[in-house]
Amino acid sequence: MSKIKAIIFDFDGTLVDSEYFHFNCWNKVLKEYNLKLSYNYYINNYAGTPTPANAKALVQKYKLSITPKELSDRKEKITEKRLKKEDIKFMPNAINTLKYFYKLKIPMFLVTGSIRSDVDFILEKTGIKKYFKFCITRSEVKRSKPHPESYLKAVEQSNFNSKDFLVFEDTMNGVESAIFSGLTCFAIQEMKEMHKKLKHADKIFENFDKAILYLEKEGLL
Repeated sequence: MSKIKAIIFDFDGTLVDSEYFHFNCWNKVLKEYNLKLSYNYYINNYAGTPTPANAKALVQKYKLSITPKELSDRKEKITEKRLKKEDIKFMPNAINTLKYFYKLKIPMFLVTGSIRSDVDFILEKTGIKKYFKFCITRSEVKRSKPHPESYLKAVEQSNFNSKDFLVFEDTMNGVESAIFSGLTCFAIQEMKEMHKKLKHADKIFENFDKAILYLEKEGLL
């Protein structure tokens, strides 16, 4: 592994502590169909997957009397409404990590399965937009994670080669998307029971601090 020249962050669950938020949004939608997902089941089966794909899976699994598109649209509307009302929470040390790499003048980018409008709103609301050169969202690609399109698009639009990047992800779909793109990927996941699903990552750490200590120790910065 050569020195890191650029970094790509996933958004939901990696930087933003949003999985419980999305879990609640899904249960709000599914309540109409007398369904309620447990958090553990949601994390293991739906976290890190774009809303349209989750909607399709839920309709098929529970034989819901609604199209995947309609279910996806309902979830997106609830998400948009709640984002405007609720505080945005970040993962442990996420902001300090952004500040750390920003101080080192290492360019940072976002690649996320969320839609452009939600991402732009959060970036503006929290004031972290300044840290990123650009962001690739679900709105700019035809095939979202785990397909590599979003990461390949980010590399193409940057001034760097694939070998220059380090990616931070937190889910199996995200890790696979980055690895399939030929990028080095570190998984940041505090839930140890999830680590076996992240086995394709180049390294797995429980938090950003441990990942940075490793990068410093190995002289990769």
